[in-house]
Amino acid sequence: MVTLIQQESEVGWQEDYENRVNPDLMTRLLHNAVPVLKAVGWRVTTVSEGGCRSELPLATSSTNQHGTHQAALVSLSADYTGGLALATLLRGIPLSGIHRCKDETSASLWLASMDVKYRNPSTGHLQASCDIPADVAKMVRQRYFAGKRVLVTLPVIFTSNDELVAEAEMKYFAQPSIQLKPTKENPKISPLFKQKLKASARMIAGVRASSEAHLTRFDQSHERQAAGPHGELLADRLNGVLPQLRDMVLARTSHIDRTVKSVSGLQQVVILGVGLDMRPFRLSQSLGGPTFFELDLPEMLEERMRVISKMARGHDVNRRMIAADFKTDDVSELLLSHPDFDPHAATVVVYEGCSMYFTADENEEILTRAGRVMQNPSSRLWSDMVAEGVVNGSHQIPEITKFLDGMEEMGERFIFGCDRPADFLLRCGFNNTETTSAGAHLKSNDPVLGTYQFSVASK
Repeated sequence: MVTLIQQESEVGWQEDYENRVNPDLMTRLLHNAVPVLKAVGWRVTTVSEGGCRSELPLATSSTNQHGTHQAALVSLSADYTGGLALATLLRGIPLSGIHRCKDETSASLWLASMDVKYRNPSTGHLQASCDIPADVAKMVRQRYFAGKRVLVTLPVIFTSNDELVAEAEMKYFAQPSIQLKPTKENPKISPLFKQKLKASARMIAGVRASSEAHLTRFDQSHERQAAGPHGELLADRLNGVLPQLRDMVLARTSHIDRTVKSVSGLQQVVILGVGLDMRPFRLSQSLGGPTFFELDLPEMLEERMRVISKMARGHDVNRRMIAADFKTDDVSELLLSHPDFDPHAATVVVYEGCSMYFTADENEEILTRAGRVMQNPSSRLWSDMVAEGVVNGSHQIPEITKFLDGMEEMGERFIFGCDRPADFLLRCGFNNTETTSAGAHLKSNDPVLGTYQFSVASK
């Protein structure tokens, strides 16, 4: 089953050129997305439909010990010159990771392989050009706008001082971003979507590892190991784009910790969408050794196992990992069928950072099912929700508008928000709910933090 994509004829080339792929715009966007391009002064000089030209200056930052262009930077230039030429054929389609966009309307482009033949040293400003043959361009358009995957090899030629420097064959993968997500009809997860899952989990671990504020300080050692250099890099980038999101993650982390510690006689903690949450290792001893049930997609649990296997062994933690797709699996059935789970034991169910990525109906189903396993009067549900205005853009507050712009720049999109979590949770079978905001928890007047709500509910 394929998804039909917006037809290219709906956007004219001149409009597309001005708003999406003109040289100045693409140079700026690529400099932001790929800092090394800015560091070496690479820039887009000309864009046409099916073509791109770029320049890599001869400078100290781009040359080797011989005073000629570093070969790796020639390859880097080939990658983005050919990639932009390919992007011009996808008229009206924003590029994931480059333009502000949503998965439903964007394209994902990746370099699959490359073959660069170096002919002569580059002793002047390096000019790169990629011109896509008409028959290849037609094939690319037809396949992409029919919702099919594109795999295409494009030529990139390099000259310097009117002399041939290098010839490259660049093979690219292009596909509508929405098709990378698993569906009921096609549950298989693509390597690109798997990478996005891992990156998101590492980034959140990196944010947790950066805890400094008094109200959110906790042991960071496990979080730092979970994040690794990739997570720390992503968290650093995140902080530059969305400083409030860092505060949101740290606030919810400490609020969950406080909630879990407040339940008397706690025996079980269920973490829905566990990712790389190191809470079991941080809190197990102080909580008296409850059993942690960690639910997530099998691909994410595989990464979790890899990360944990490399950690230094400490005290024993009672953990059970359960593979689950919340859109297709009944979490109550998965838990109730597990031999170590007891629905009558005091339990905290943690639904962290998930609700905003599911529809209202999906959230209601997930939380209703989660409630079925909470048959002890001391059991609690912890969940977070953003205000509805954050999702639909109805808030007329500059800080929130800037926050939403930052989320789009990251390629993230919230699809669910709720102004009255207690009413929503009542529909899910939770009769008692206490709600506070991230702003109140952090004692901050930032209006963005005021739109992020934490709820603790019981049956």
